[in-house]
Parts: sequence; structure tokens; C-alpha cells
Amino acid sequence: MNRKTRAIFTVLSLLLALGGSLYAIGEGRVLGTVVDESGKPVADVTITLTRAGSNYKQDKKTDGKGKFTLMILDATQEYQIRIEKQGFTPFEEPLKPKAGDTMRVTYTLVQPAPAAPAAPAEPSPEAKALEGKNQAILAYNEAVQKLKLNDVDAAAAKFQEAAQLDPNLPEPHAALADIYISKGKNAEALAAANQYLKLRPEDQKRVLSVRYDAALALGDKATADAALDALVQAEPGRDTAVRVVNKGVGLFNAGKIPEAIEIFQRALQIDPTLAKTHYMLGLSYGNSGEEAKAKEHLTKFLEMAPDDENAGTAKEMLEYLKTKK
Repeated sequence: MNRKTRAIFTVLSLLLALGGSLYAIGEGRVLGTVVDESGKPVADVTITLTRAGSNYKQDKKTDGKGKFTLMILDATQEYQIRIEKQGFTPFEEPLKPKAGDTMRVTYTLVQPAPAAPAAPAEPSPEAKALEGKNQAILAYNEAVQKLKLNDVDAAAAKFQEAAQLDPNLPEPHAALADIYISKGKNAEALAAANQYLKLRPEDQKRVLSVRYDAALALGDKATADAALDALVQAEPGRDTAVRVVNKGVGLFNAGKIPEAIEIFQRALQIDPTLAKTHYMLGLSYGNSGEEAKAKEHLTKFLEMAPDDENAGTAKEMLEYLKTKK
């Protein structure tokens, strides 16, 4: 080999030896590593390199050490790199490689935060109303059980709870009206009875007696008279007749004899078997000077109730009337 040939060979050998580190004009390289938040390499990550305004696309995968290499022939352009793997939040950003050089970069993939539990959907007004009604019925049934055990105070509390849970449920108000009147809480009894009648006006007889007794005790004459008139129409019978007679007794004691007689006659029509009505009519007619009618009713009273506590007074009245001509 002559000197010229040897020189050419030496240059070629040198070029071959350096060939692994040489770049074409404008070429660049990216050596990347993908890790998780703890710094641990993430394998099998999809790397996608694209360039805007072109169909250029390069796909790679990270190896077991989370590494990947991108060879870019035209490093003078700006690219977009996207890094993604299932279970992590995808990451994307612009990438500007270095022409004639190697760009080393590390990317961190982040796992998304656990989704916050969805807030429960706000129930519709209809659903709320249904839930309230169901709870009210449960509370009402509990109250009935407590009433059966004679735990009146606990029953009243549960009836009140039922009424609050479902303001349109009539039954708790009727039950409360009965409890309040039995405890002498006349204002509360009247309010409960009125509320029941407001919710269920077709069922007058359920609370009319409570309404009358409470109004009478409170001195509410107008309400008491209206309740008694309604009670006579809705539920004529012994209990109603007794209330009518008691009203007549009040008039008799106040010296309003004609009004008392009218009321006693009304009671007699409601329940002809109530002996006390005849006794009071006998007294009333005796006070008004109608001896014949007084004798008639006093005699009838003694026939119906010879052992009544007022039988002695009736006999004395009859003896007195017989002496009068």
C-alpha cells in the first residue's frame, strides 16, 4: 500500500469510527424517561410525536426502565409530544428538539385523584312529600301503640311528630284533640279539633263533641253553640242529648226559664229515654206556673228513674203541686 492509498484508508477508518456519533444536517434526537409521581420508571407508555400542519406522526413505547428514543430528521421544526398510559392522566406539550444534538428529558405521569362521591340527588318535592307521609304514618302507628299501653304523654308526643311530618294527615289532630280535652287543655283541644275539621270537613262527628266541650270551657259561646248544633245533626244520641240538657241547666240556673224549656224539649227529641230531661222539664214548667206539664214530666221521670238521686226532690214537687188547685 503506497502513502496516498494509506492516507485515504486512514481517513475512511476515522470516519467509520466516528460514524455512530454523527448527525445529518438538521437532525436531532430525544432521549426520554417516563416516571410516576414516586420517581419509579413506567414501562409500556405510549409516546406520540406529531407536527402541526402535516401528517407527520411517530409512535414509540417506553421500555422496562421507562425509557424511549425519538430520532427527528428535521429538528428545526416544533413538535407536539403526547404521553399516555391507562391509569394515568395523559400529558401533552410542545417539543422543540435541538438540531445536531441530543435532548434528554424526563416526564412524570400522574395518577388522577379518586373521584369525589357524587352528591346525592336532591329529591323532588313529590318524593319529599311521600317520604314525609310514610314517616308520619310510622309515627302515628307508634303513637297508637303507646296509647294502648296507656302511655298518654308519649303517645301525644308521637301524634305531634306525625302531624309535623305530614301536615295534611288528619288523624293525628283528632287523636290529639281527644288527649288534650281529657287533660283539660281546652285551647289545645279546640285548635286540634279545628285543624282536623279543616283537613277532613266531611267527617264532622269525629271531633264535634271535643270542639263543643273545649269551646264551652273556654267561654266561646258562639263556637260552642255552632258545634252543638252541628253535633245534633251529625250524631244525635245519648251523649249529645246530655250536652243539650246541660246547656238547658245553665239557662235554668240563670233564670232563663223559657229558653231552658226550649232546650230541654230539644234534648227530649234527641233521646226520649234520658230521664234527666223530664226532671228538668218538670222543674222548669213548675217555675213557669204550668203545673199540669210539671206533673206530667215529674211523674215520667219517677217512672223512668225511681232510684235517681233527684227522685226525692221530684216526689216533693209532685206532692206540692197536688196541693195546689
